[in-house]
Order: sequence, then C-alpha cells, then structure tokens
Amino acid sequence: MNLKMKLAYSKASTFLLLVMFICGSFAQNKDQGIFNKLNFNEDLLKSVEKSIKSNQKDQALKDLLTIYREKDNLYLQVNENDVVFIKKEYPENVRKTMKVANDVLNQYFLFRDDWDMEKTNIPYQFKGEIDWTVIPNGDEEWCYMLNRHKFWIDLGRAYLLTRNEKYAKKFVKQVTHWIDSNPLKDDLKHFTWRRIEAGIRCENWIKAFEYIKNSKHVTPEFLEKFLTSLYEHGEYINSSFNNFSQTSNWGVLEFHGLFNVAHFLTEFKVAKQWQKEALDKLTTCVKLQILPDGTQWEQSPMYHNEVFHCYMNVNLLAQRKNIKLPEIIIQKTKDMAYANVKWQKPNYHQPLLGDSDDTDLRGLLTLASSLYNDSVLKSRAFEQLDYETLFITGIKNKDIYNNMTSESPSFLSTYQQSSGDFYMRTSWEQDATYTSFHLKKLGCGHGHDNLLHFTIFANNRDYLIDGGRYSYVDDKWREFFKSNISHNTLGVDDMPNTVYKDSWTNTFEARSNAIFTESTKTYDYAEAENTAYKRLEHPVSMKRRLLFLKPNIWLVFDSFSSNGSHKYSQYFNYPNKKVKIENDGLVTTYDKKNLRIQPINDVDIKLTDSWWSPEYNLKKENKKAELFKKVEGSTSFISLLYFPEETKLSFKKTLVYTRNNVVLKDEDAEAITITIDEKEYTLLVVHNSSVPAAHFLKVNNQFVSGEVVLIEKSKLENDIHIIKD
Repeated sequence: MNLKMKLAYSKASTFLLLVMFICGSFAQNKDQGIFNKLNFNEDLLKSVEKSIKSNQKDQALKDLLTIYREKDNLYLQVNENDVVFIKKEYPENVRKTMKVANDVLNQYFLFRDDWDMEKTNIPYQFKGEIDWTVIPNGDEEWCYMLNRHKFWIDLGRAYLLTRNEKYAKKFVKQVTHWIDSNPLKDDLKHFTWRRIEAGIRCENWIKAFEYIKNSKHVTPEFLEKFLTSLYEHGEYINSSFNNFSQTSNWGVLEFHGLFNVAHFLTEFKVAKQWQKEALDKLTTCVKLQILPDGTQWEQSPMYHNEVFHCYMNVNLLAQRKNIKLPEIIIQKTKDMAYANVKWQKPNYHQPLLGDSDDTDLRGLLTLASSLYNDSVLKSRAFEQLDYETLFITGIKNKDIYNNMTSESPSFLSTYQQSSGDFYMRTSWEQDATYTSFHLKKLGCGHGHDNLLHFTIFANNRDYLIDGGRYSYVDDKWREFFKSNISHNTLGVDDMPNTVYKDSWTNTFEARSNAIFTESTKTYDYAEAENTAYKRLEHPVSMKRRLLFLKPNIWLVFDSFSSNGSHKYSQYFNYPNKKVKIENDGLVTTYDKKNLRIQPINDVDIKLTDSWWSPEYNLKKENKKAELFKKVEGSTSFISLLYFPEETKLSFKKTLVYTRNNVVLKDEDAEAITITIDEKEYTLLVVHNSSVPAAHFLKVNNQFVSGEVVLIEKSKLENDIHIIKD
C-alpha cells in the first residue's frame, strides 16, 4: 500500500469513526428520551439519575415506575380496603362499571355515561384491531367519543374491584395500540388528535392509570411510552391558544387537560411552566366565557357543565396541592354551580336548552357542595355521597358529606339576566311546578332557534318540552331539532325565526328586544319581542307575554303586528303522544293531572306526529301542536294553560274601555278574567299604548293605568298589580 493510499485509508477510517461516534451519541441521546425531560433537581429522582449516570436505563425506568406507583394520586382516593364497602353500598353502579369494562375487553363500545357529550344507543364491536379513526354510523362524533377514552376508567375500576389482571392487561394493550397507531400528524388532527379530545383524554388517562399502576402489566417500558405520550399531549395543547379556544368550551377542555398533565408530570422540567400557562389560559377563559349570572355564554347547560366539571377539577387539585388559585376561578366556579341550581328542574335534571341532554345534575352538585362545604348546593345534590364522587374524595369524606346540613335556596324564581333565561318555580320540592322562558339569544353553534320558547314541568313530569338536539350531522334532522317548530315558540308564514345554514352556523340570527321581567309571591311575569320577521317584505313585530299565576295557571299573550297578510303560528311540543284536541283546545291524556291549553281567541288547531330527543343519538315519537290563523294586519293569540282536575275555574274574554266608555279593539288592548272559587283575576294587556292624556282604562268597572295590569279581586279586597306601567 503506497503512501497516498495509506493517507486515504486513514482519512476514511477517521471519518467512519466520527460517523460511528456521532450516530452512537445520537442513539444514546435518543435512548435518553424521557430522561432528558426530567428535572433531576427533584430529590425524588436521585435514584433515577444515579441509574442513568451508570448507563442503566432499564433500572432507571424501574426506579421511575416505583416513583409513579408511590406518589400521591391526583384523583383516586379509595383502595382495595374499600372494595367491600363499595360493592355493598353501590351495587348498581358496580354492575354498570363491570358491564362497561367487560364490553371494552371485547372491544365492544357503547357510550352511555351520564356526562358522555355524545351518547350512543347502538353498540359497535371491533372484530380485529381497533381502528381509532372509524366512523361507523356516518357521525364523526362517534370517533371523537372513542378517542376520549373515558371507558378506560371503568377498566381501572374493574381492576380495583376484582383484582383481576385482565382489566389492567387490556388497558395497557389498548393504550399501547392507540399510541402506536396515532402519531401526532396533520391528517389525524381532525380525528384522533382533535384538540378537544387531546384535552379530555389527559384527565381520563391519568384517572385510569391511578387504578392500575400497581399491576404487573404496567411495566417500566409501558410507563415510558405512557409518560412520553402524555408529554406530547402537553406540548401539543400548549402550542396554540387561538381566539376560538379563548371564547369556546374547547379552550377550557384543552387547558384543563394541560393542567392535569402538568400536575401528573411534576418530575418533568416543564411541569411548573405548564402549570402556570394552563392556569393563565383557564383564567382568560373563565373571564371571557362565564357571564355575571354564572352561565357559560354558549347557552347550553350541557356544555356549561363540561366547563363546570373542568373548573371543579382545577379547584379540587388546587386544594390538594396547596395551589393558590386566582380568586376569579374560585368564585366563577361557584357561580356556575349556582347557575345549575337556578335552572335545575324539580326532578334534579338540567333543562334541554340548546344542545343539551336530559341529564341529572346531582352528581356535579355533590362534588361542588363538598368542595365548597355549601349547604345550599347540597340541597340540590345527592343526600348521600354518590359513587363517582366517592372515588375522588374517598371513604373518609363520606361521613363528612353525609353529615353536612342541607338548606334550600333563599330564592325560588330567578331571571338569569346575562343569558336571558327566566326560571319560575313554586317550591324546591320534587312536586313543584316549574317553567322556563327563554328571552335572549346568545349561543351560536350550540344555540337553537328558540327565542320566546317556554317549558312546563309539574306533578313530577314534563308537559311541554324542548325538542332536544339528537345529532350534529348536517342533515334534515339537525335542522329539524334546531328549528323553531321543535320548540314552544312562534312562527310566521311557516318560516323559521333563525335561518339555518349548517350544523353550526346560520345565515340569519333572530334577536330579541325589550325584555322585561317581574317576580312576586303571587306571579312571575316576563315578556320580549322577537324581531326575526322584520326582515320580511311586509314586516311583522312579534311579542310574547307570559304570566305564571302561582301555583299552576299560565296566561300567554302572543301579539303580531303587521300591515300585510300572514299566517301566524304557535307551536307546542309534548314528550309523548298523550294529547288530543278537545273542545277547541288541547288536553293531555294521562290517567290524572292533565294539562289543558285553551285558546281564548279563535284559532285553527293541528296536531301532528313529531319527534323529540332527550339525549344525543336518541329520538322519540311525540306530538306537536300548531295553533294558527291567517289574517290581514295585526292579531293576537291568548292561551290559558291549567290543570282542570286540580283547579276548577271559569274564564271569559273581558272588554276593555277607555275613560269615556269607548270599547277598545283587540289590536289595541285585551283582557281575560279567570274566576277560581270566589277569587277573580283579570289580566289586562295593552298592545298599542294610548296617548298620555288618556292613559286610564276601565276593566270590570275598575279604572287602571299601565301596559300590563293584574287585578286580583275577592270579597274582602281588591288588589291592583301594575306589572308594567
């Protein structure tokens, strides 16, 4: 070999050694993976650091697993010593947990948890590998539900309750498969890596892991994969905080996820920074999204409570970790709890306002009353600690909660002024009479075409209902369930108030005007104008006035003012088919305690088969009534609603006179008189106010002044309530 060849060989060898050194260093750094992210200033990690310095990665991972097994749980506060008690006290809940867990073992998915945002009623089973992007029924929400992984919490609970390793083994297998099948890349960001799902599953992964962390199937290698993926979730969530996130429930769900990850990965360098950034973002969201009356602005109790759930967790973890929260988060979370109390139906469920399901609120309020030690919240929660709350507050909290005093709210009826919803009730008992009246439109995508919609719940049942949501798929059903005809509201010329464009947007938004409310011991009253039909060639001004005469009579004055010829309609939606047309009115057909809707003015009545949806993916047959008339110019509907079997009354249309004894036309003023036993109630409504010099009117030989007046007359006294002057 000559000198030139020797030099060339030497250079090549040197280059090869350099490449091998670089690659080896890269491989070593890559092997360091998760360890590069750890904060070795934490005393807890000294054993891990020692193993790393000794190039004993396997031992380091074992040490890290020991740390994660021994560290305090964020959520889970029960253990195997509590299993006998849990099985004895909550047998039905245990049965449900075991069913879900066994279904998941068989890759059989049915989303039926109380707070599943998009429930399903048709199960789907994977015969081979799970396809995490599958959309089996054409609704993307199914894919989103699958990728929230709440069902893994049931796998964890089943493991705790049985100590059967098959549940932990399946958790490890499915988590591993999900991580391996779903790298974070752009084409999955609309499916498995949608930001809202990323946020939601952070909580669910952590909760599930806390149940099975001591299983033999949770290996050091699995822990590395699990923690690495959670870290990736944190980086992904924290990479963006756009305008939509700031002003939507999405932002709360996303950064609640980061808040969870930051407190689970406390041994990581970035943990403290993530804790701060998550809290900053959640503070921004709570300031923007939670209105002064405590409601989340999107006007959907369902999504209000998803947000409420997140902020309760923030409060819970802050209490456990001695974190000082911004006062606004503490107060707004409590305000959200009280918003639930204000709109809660006598059966403890939330109303189906906007995109909502008919869901029991007591579980959420149980945790809230425990967090705040609040006796009023407890009065609307479970009397005894419920199953879900038990797992995150522990057996030791059971007696504390159960011994808490319970005190009914100091208010009954209440108007949520910011969101524009009036909730009227006679008591806080389960047999109370309850009415909701929707007076203002705020919500966009989750809001419905429901201005001036009202509901009635009494005698432990729904009588007039909201149609619900059913689906988010952009088709005829989404449009139908969002439409005004699926709500107890008004219409002109068979046209909607709000004009639907697609599942989340409209080409025209109905708006209300001139909202007025008043509440007394005798009555609740509210009114508003819907300006939707001023868009027509021959504009229509439309106003609804609703008087709830306690305890169980309603008078509804609906006025339409126009110079053109139109068809005017009232819509009433029932929860079933138990209703019929009888004696020029509508009456339900239960065995007892039936509601009658009696039109006072002449109208046509049509009763048709329809649908309503008490939860996502479920629609039920029902009846919808339309009361309508076709007229030239202005007109009004007066509807008397009452329970004939409970209240024996008579009623009559009452003439209204000027001070000079001139009878006014109906388009100017109307009155109705109701007689119950020996008491008489007359409600006067002035449609077109007279000039100030002649503002006195005479009704039943009684001079009054005002736009809306209730005259309460008996043998002993004559009370005049000027509701609106």
